[in-house]
Amino acid sequence: MVRALAFAALAALFAFPSVANADVTVNGAVVPKATSAVEITQALIEFREGGETSPQVLPGAKRYGVCIVTPSPVGVLDTELPHADSATRLSVQIEDGRSFGRCLVASLKTEGSASKRRLTYCLRCEDVTVP
Repeated sequence: MVRALAFAALAALFAFPSVANADVTVNGAVVPKATSAVEITQALIEFREGGETSPQVLPGAKRYGVCIVTPSPVGVLDTELPHADSATRLSVQIEDGRSFGRCLVASLKTEGSASKRRLTYCLRCEDVTVP
């Protein structure tokens, strides 16, 4: 039987907004005035067998991410920004009780200026646990 006539990768994106002024911790330390947003994506593989016109969809790899928005720099995250031979894996717990494990800093974005400045640190993680 002819397998896999067509392959396509899709991504499902789930974004969960956070509750303002709740605790966000990085490696057990509270990040003051921080909020968070969760991003969980899962690759989907679409294929057709033989002469079938209906696609079959299989789950692919899941990827976990969390972004922390804060008005001031977070020291433990800033230390990971310069180029280094090895990166520290971080743990993040957010206000809704989710815990993200083995995270690396993926990006930093700064918006605004002076007292209205906002820093957004985004991390990619290997694991997530739900309360």
